[in-house]
Amino acid sequence: MANELFIPNVGPVQPKPLAGGAESLRESKAGGPAFDKVLQDKFSPQVGSKAPTDAASGLKFSAHAMNRIRDRSINMGGEMMSRLEKAVDSAAAKGSKDSLVLTDDAAFIVSVKNKTVITVLDRNQMNGNVFTNIDSTVLA
Repeated sequence: MANELFIPNVGPVQPKPLAGGAESLRESKAGGPAFDKVLQDKFSPQVGSKAPTDAASGLKFSAHAMNRIRDRSINMGGEMMSRLEKAVDSAAAKGSKDSLVLTDDAAFIVSVKNKTVITVLDRNQMNGNVFTNIDSTVLA
């Protein structure tokens, strides 16, 4: 009597392919490229550019962090990426696992072990916050 209910032929549901192929999944409702693609393009290497990229630094951004960057209009230019990369490398050298990286304009919670930015706050949202589950802070 472990299972009173028997449902035959139940298995995983397979997603139906979209018309237009896999590329349609990357398009926004407005028809333009999704934010993820735009962000990745922004950090992809440009010809003749010496700006660091997330691919070069190994830094990744969670979906949550990317949404916060967009919603809070945080400038993630080459200088910011360089500072963030150096801060994460410094935290890793000291054995940190989860770190708060503070810059002039933003605060980043980073999984140092995974080299992943978990969330981002701008200068206005830093005040009054309590940052938990971190084992280090880096001023960048």
